[in-house]
This record gives sequence, structure tokens and C-alpha cells, in this order.
Amino acid sequence: MNSTPEFNLFEGEERVLARAGALSEHFAGHPGDLGARFEELVSAYRESVSEKQRLVRLGDRQQEQLRRIGSELKEKNRILEEQSRHLLVLNTELAHEIEARKSLEMELRVLATTDPLTGLYNRRRFLELGEYEIQRWQRTLRGLALLVLDLDHFKRVNDEHGHAAGDEVLRRFAMVCKNNLRAMDSIGRIGGEEFAILLPETSLEEGVRIAEKVRSVLAESPMSGPAPISITVSIGVVVAEGQETFAQVLARGDSCLYAAKGQGRNRVVSGAA
Repeated sequence: MNSTPEFNLFEGEERVLARAGALSEHFAGHPGDLGARFEELVSAYRESVSEKQRLVRLGDRQQEQLRRIGSELKEKNRILEEQSRHLLVLNTELAHEIEARKSLEMELRVLATTDPLTGLYNRRRFLELGEYEIQRWQRTLRGLALLVLDLDHFKRVNDEHGHAAGDEVLRRFAMVCKNNLRAMDSIGRIGGEEFAILLPETSLEEGVRIAEKVRSVLAESPMSGPAPISITVSIGVVVAEGQETFAQVLARGDSCLYAAKGQGRNRVVSGAA
């Protein structure tokens, strides 16, 4: 069986050295310094070959180290890529979690500040807005009107048509109010069928005009259904004066509202401090 001969990188140099050794012996007894110089030449060539072999071995070791380092780097890159994919998944999940939390916070904020039936501000939030608007008015003195509204004979609606119809009346009333207010105005449900509207930068006369518009739109458009339901509203209108708190302004608005009811309902009564 034939075997492949082992490759020798320095086979040519070794043949040269063998030939040089033979020649060196031949010139050993030659007269003069020719033999000595030839011996020096052979010695120098031998050292050169030896150095070249050392460098080749060193290069082989370095290549092996580089291959090992390359293999290690490849494995580390694989691990880093896997970790990067894992981090990407975690970041995506975290982003979804943050978005879900924001959505939940928004829902909680809405639940904490909004009347669930009408979508208007609830009493607590409306009172907070009232305090804010009073403080703003005291800085600017640019007018602040307050409307306090109460649906007339609302209990009769529940008794005659049921609570579902009563709920629909409240929702429709909220819609009528919002459709006739400005973006800067605020409306809240502060009782069962009692509402209040803040009108920033509004005079008493302008507040009365807005109140009359809401009252007339509601009175002239009964709620349709199996049995049409006519609803009217009584409204008290006041404006902030002096150094009043919002509670004091709201109390005066209530007084005007009761006056409207006492005068026959479905009307607007205004008053000053």
C-alpha cells in the first residue's frame, strides 16, 4: 500500500546544506583560506535556515492562536446575537406593558373624573375645575360665569317611563349641553339630575344668553320613542365677584336655580353677588 510522502517545507534547504557539508569537507585541506570562508558561508546559510524554521514554527503557533481566538469570537458573537434577540423580545414586551399601563392609567383617570352615564365630569372633578377657574379669574379678572341646571320633574320621567328612559334623558341632556358650549367651557353632573357649567371669560349677560339657548333647544325637541318625552330645565346663572370661593359662587347659583323653579320652572334666573 502506497503512502503519501510527508511534505517538508525545507526539503530544498536541507539538500543544499547536505551538499554544502560535502563540499566543506572537500575544501577542508585546501591551501589558503578558501575552505575556512566556505565553512563560514555554510554556517551562515545553516543559521538562516534555522531562523527561517523558527519563524515558520512561530507563525504556525500564531495561526493556531488566531484560529482559536476566531473560534472563541464566533461563539461569543453567537451568544451576543442570542442575547440581543432575547433583549429585543424583552424590550417589545416591556413596550407593550408600558402601553398597557398607560392605557389603564388613562381608564382609571377617566373613571375617577367622569360620570359613567353621561360622560360628563363628575362632582369631584367639576369642583376641582371650579377652584382652578376661580383662581384664574382672580388673576385675570376676565369674567367667569356659572350655570346651575336641574331637569324639571325628572322623578316623573322615571316613574312613568322607567329608569332606562330616565337614563336616556340624562344622556340626551348632556349631549344638548355639549353641542351648545365652547371648547373652553366645562360641564359636570353634580347630582342626580343636577348639572353645572363653567363659562370662563364670560359676562353675566353672555352666560344668560347661553343658558337660554340650552333651555330652548331642550324644550323644543322632545325625546322620541314609543311615548315622546318632553323635558325642560331650570337654570340659575351667576358670575364670580370679589374674593369669593367657588363654593360660595356655587351656592349663589343654587339660589338662582331654586328661584327659577319657584317661578314655575323652564326658565333662567340670573343674580349677582
